[in-house]
Amino acid sequence: MIAALAGATSAVPAMAAAPACPGKTFDIFLAAFAANADIQRAHVADPLSSGQIDAQAQPEPRMVTSSLPRAALGFPIMPLGAERRREGLEMRTAPKGGGKFEVVLAKPDTGYQLRYQFQPVGACWQLSAMTDETM
Repeated sequence: MIAALAGATSAVPAMAAAPACPGKTFDIFLAAFAANADIQRAHVADPLSSGQIDAQAQPEPRMVTSSLPRAALGFPIMPLGAERRREGLEMRTAPKGGGKFEVVLAKPDTGYQLRYQFQPVGACWQLSAMTDETM
């Protein structure tokens, strides 16, 4: 009987292994995240909190938020280096406490601004929210 059980498989589904973290510090992680759509795909919350300004809202523009499943997202979700340079986008990073970070991509002298919120997950980070504040 023991020999018969030795070849049996468990009825418990296997957990998917967490993707390897591309950096031990947030700066190294962000450099890899900002340069590779596959790394972005692996380190995005599912669902992702997404916000966008509704400029047509009355009496004034307002933020509209939703939760988007990873399958509905287009990647790269953060423009890669060549596109950021071509579009003149500047990146600023600020710690938010508790291991969280905020990254802002903005185009100077325009209303273009994207805000990305990262939170710690295990020994790494994941994009938990993004907001398009472009007016």
